Amino acid sequence: MLAMLILCIFLGLSCPTQALAQNAKECTMRFTVADWAYEVRDEGDYDPNPSGIFSRGERGYAYLEIEGFGVGQRENLFYLLLNVDVALETRNGLRLFSQKDVLELEEWYFEEPRSTWFYIWVDIPWWAPKGVYRTLITVRDGVAETSLEEVREICVN
Repeated sequence: MLAMLILCIFLGLSCPTQALAQNAKECTMRFTVADWAYEVRDEGDYDPNPSGIFSRGERGYAYLEIEGFGVGQRENLFYLLLNVDVALETRNGLRLFSQKDVLELEEWYFEEPRSTWFYIWVDIPWWAPKGVYRTLITVRDGVAETSLEEVREICVN
C-alpha cells in the first residue's frame, strides 16, 4: 500500500495539462515550475529530467514551485497552509488508488511570501507495470479555502 502511495505521488508530476479550479471561490493557485528531476539540492537548484520517463528500480524527484495561495497573518508572522492529495488512474479513467494529505505544508515567514517550493522523491518499484498513467494532484489551500487540481501523465519503462 505504501509503495503504491509513493508511486502515485511520483506519477503525478510529469506532463503538464490544464489546471482546473475545484472550488466556488476563484482559485489563483498555479504551479510555476513542475519538473521531474534526477536530483534536487535546493530552491531552483536541481537537475531536470525533461522526458518524465523513468525506469523501474530508479529513484526520481519532482521539483515544484507554486504561487497564488492564500497567506494568513498572526501577529508579525505570515503563514501558508497547503495540503496535497493524489490519485492514480489508468489512461481510461479507472481509479487505482487515492490518498489525501500526502503532503501537509505549513510554513511561517517574517515577510509575506509570493511563492513556495518543495520536492518529493520516489523509488519506482522494480515490479511497477510499464505504461502511461494519469495522476490527479489536488492542492488544497487552508487559508484561502480554495483548491487546484491538475492531471499529469508519466511513463514507466
